[in-house]
Amino acid sequence: MGFAWGLSALALLIGAGLGARALIDPAWAAKFVRLKADEQGGGQAEFRATYGGVFLGLHLVALLFTLLYWQSGAYVIGVSATGASAAIAAGWAGAAFGRGIAIWRDGADTPFNRMSIGVEIAMAFAIAMPWLVWFLL
Repeated sequence: MGFAWGLSALALLIGAGLGARALIDPAWAAKFVRLKADEQGGGQAEFRATYGGVFLGLHLVALLFTLLYWQSGAYVIGVSATGASAAIAAGWAGAAFGRGIAIWRDGADTPFNRMSIGVEIAMAFAIAMPWLVWFLL
């Protein structure tokens, strides 16, 4: 079970890192997700908010719950960490699903999209690891 929590914590840290980087450098986020901000000023704010703030906030809270559980072993915190991790993992899995539909329906079969699906599935699996172990035991 310790491996599951450790893997989840590492993946959550990576997600938080992506969010922090996007918050600080929205141009990097735009390039990373292959989108372009508009010239009205709102585009940069959207990258900071969505790819930065949302990613950072979600992953940090789940990481906090995970680390608190790891430190204290408290059952209530563990339930919170497991639930938060499952919800965030579902978001990563949903991103992979949406990208798969784009490949299938939109002709978006590129090496970038295939690699991205792999990363999104790996992040979903790693973040959900405590939930999967709990569910299967």
